[in-house]
Amino acid sequence: MMIAAAVNENSMSALIPDTFEKAAGVMLFDLETSQPPRFVTENLAQHIIDAQCEALLCGFIYDAQLFEAIAQAGVTRYLAGEMTVEEAVAAMDAYQLTMIPDYVGGPGCSGHGHEHHHDDCDGDCGACQHSE
Repeated sequence: MMIAAAVNENSMSALIPDTFEKAAGVMLFDLETSQPPRFVTENLAQHIIDAQCEALLCGFIYDAQLFEAIAQAGVTRYLAGEMTVEEAVAAMDAYQLTMIPDYVGGPGCSGHGHEHHHDDCDGDCGACQHSE
Protein backbone atom coordinates (compact mmCIF):
# COMPACT_ATOMS: atom_id res chain seq x y z
CA MET A 1 0.00 0.00 0.00
CA MET A 2 1.48 3.31 -1.11
CA ILE A 3 1.22 6.15 1.40
CA ALA A 4 2.10 9.83 1.20
CA ALA A 5 2.94 11.88 4.28
CA ALA A 6 3.26 15.67 4.33
CA VAL A 7 6.53 16.32 6.19
CA ASN A 8 9.71 18.40 6.21
CA GLU A 9 12.18 15.52 5.84
CA ASN A 10 12.41 11.98 4.48
CA SER A 11 12.09 10.10 7.76
CA MET A 12 9.51 7.88 9.48
CA SER A 13 10.25 9.87 12.67
CA ALA A 14 9.45 13.19 10.96
CA LEU A 15 6.66 15.25 12.51
CA ILE A 16 3.63 15.93 10.30
CA PRO A 17 2.81 19.69 10.50
CA ASP A 18 -0.68 20.84 11.55
CA THR A 19 -1.41 22.01 7.98
CA PHE A 20 -0.42 20.47 4.68
CA GLU A 21 1.01 23.79 3.51
CA LYS A 22 3.58 23.94 6.33
CA ALA A 23 5.25 20.77 5.01
CA ALA A 24 8.31 21.12 2.78
CA GLY A 25 7.11 18.19 0.68
CA VAL A 26 5.71 14.70 0.78
CA MET A 27 7.35 11.42 1.61
CA LEU A 28 6.11 8.55 -0.57
CA PHE A 29 6.52 5.03 0.77
CA ASP A 30 5.17 1.52 0.38
CA LEU A 31 4.07 -0.24 3.55
CA GLU A 32 4.47 -3.64 1.90
CA THR A 33 8.06 -3.42 0.65
CA SER A 34 11.42 -2.46 2.05
CA GLN A 35 12.04 0.10 -0.69
CA PRO A 36 13.39 3.39 0.72
CA PRO A 37 10.89 6.26 0.80
CA ARG A 38 11.09 9.07 -1.75
CA PHE A 39 10.83 12.74 -0.75
CA VAL A 40 9.45 15.22 -3.28
CA THR A 41 9.03 18.97 -2.97
CA GLU A 42 7.35 20.00 -6.24
CA ASN A 43 4.17 19.00 -8.06
CA LEU A 44 3.01 17.25 -4.90
CA ALA A 45 -0.48 16.27 -6.05
CA GLN A 46 0.89 14.78 -9.26
CA HIS A 47 3.52 12.75 -7.42
CA ILE A 48 0.90 11.44 -4.98
CA ILE A 49 -1.36 10.44 -7.86
CA ASP A 50 1.45 8.98 -10.03
CA ALA A 51 2.67 6.86 -7.09
CA GLN A 52 -0.89 5.52 -6.78
CA CYS A 53 -1.02 6.41 -3.09
CA GLU A 54 -4.05 5.13 -1.25
CA ALA A 55 -3.70 7.57 1.63
CA LEU A 56 -2.26 10.97 2.51
CA LEU A 57 -1.26 11.59 6.13
CA CYS A 58 -1.28 15.32 6.80
CA GLY A 59 -2.63 18.28 8.73
CA PHE A 60 -5.58 20.37 7.58
CA ILE A 61 -5.49 21.20 3.85
CA TYR A 62 -6.10 24.77 2.65
CA ASP A 63 -5.08 24.27 -1.00
CA ALA A 64 -8.38 23.62 -2.80
CA GLN A 65 -6.74 22.64 -6.10
CA LEU A 66 -4.45 20.07 -4.47
CA PHE A 67 -7.31 18.71 -2.37
CA GLU A 68 -9.62 18.30 -5.38
CA ALA A 69 -6.91 16.62 -7.49
CA ILE A 70 -6.04 13.98 -4.90
CA ALA A 71 -9.67 13.45 -3.87
CA GLN A 72 -10.69 12.86 -7.51
CA ALA A 73 -7.86 10.32 -7.79
CA GLY A 74 -9.32 8.42 -4.85
CA VAL A 75 -6.61 9.25 -2.30
CA THR A 76 -8.01 9.13 1.25
CA ARG A 77 -6.85 12.08 3.37
CA TYR A 78 -6.22 11.41 7.06
CA LEU A 79 -5.79 14.07 9.73
CA ALA A 80 -2.41 13.31 11.32
CA GLY A 81 -0.99 16.72 12.18
CA GLU A 82 1.44 16.81 15.13
CA MET A 83 2.13 13.05 14.87
CA THR A 84 5.26 11.41 13.53
CA VAL A 85 4.84 9.43 10.33
CA GLU A 86 5.42 6.24 12.31
CA GLU A 87 2.69 7.16 14.83
CA ALA A 88 0.30 8.17 12.04
CA VAL A 89 0.77 4.87 10.18
CA ALA A 90 0.08 2.92 13.39
CA ALA A 91 -3.01 5.04 14.10
CA MET A 92 -4.23 4.59 10.51
CA ASP A 93 -3.79 0.81 10.77
CA ALA A 94 -5.80 0.88 14.02
CA TYR A 95 -8.58 2.99 12.39
CA GLN A 96 -7.87 5.84 14.81
CA LEU A 97 -7.38 8.68 12.32
CA THR A 98 -10.12 11.00 11.14
CA MET A 99 -10.67 11.37 7.42
CA ILE A 100 -10.34 14.91 6.04
CA PRO A 101 -13.61 15.42 4.13
CA ASP A 102 -12.80 18.78 2.55
CA TYR A 103 -10.23 21.55 2.31
CA VAL A 104 -10.51 24.33 4.90
CA GLY A 105 -13.05 26.84 3.61
CA GLY A 106 -14.55 24.31 1.19
CA PRO A 107 -18.23 23.52 0.73
CA GLY A 108 -18.32 20.63 3.23
CA CYS A 109 -17.18 20.01 6.80
CA SER A 110 -13.69 21.43 6.55
CA GLY A 111 -11.98 22.22 9.77
CA HIS A 112 -11.76 25.31 11.88
CA GLY A 113 -14.75 26.71 13.76
CA HIS A 114 -14.89 30.04 11.99
CA GLU A 115 -15.64 28.26 8.72
CA HIS A 116 -17.75 25.40 10.04
CA HIS A 117 -20.90 25.11 12.10
CA HIS A 118 -22.16 22.05 13.94
CA ASP A 119 -25.57 22.65 12.31
CA ASP A 120 -23.97 21.38 9.09
CA CYS A 121 -22.92 18.00 10.48
CA ASP A 122 -24.58 17.47 13.91
CA GLY A 123 -21.12 17.82 15.49
CA ASP A 124 -19.87 14.39 14.48
CA CYS A 125 -17.65 15.05 11.47
CA GLY A 126 -13.94 14.63 12.11
CA ALA A 127 -13.31 18.29 11.40
CA CYS A 128 -15.25 19.39 14.48
CA GLN A 129 -12.57 18.47 16.96
CA HIS A 130 -10.99 21.94 16.68
CA SER A 131 -14.23 23.93 16.58
CA GLU A 132 -16.04 22.89 19.75
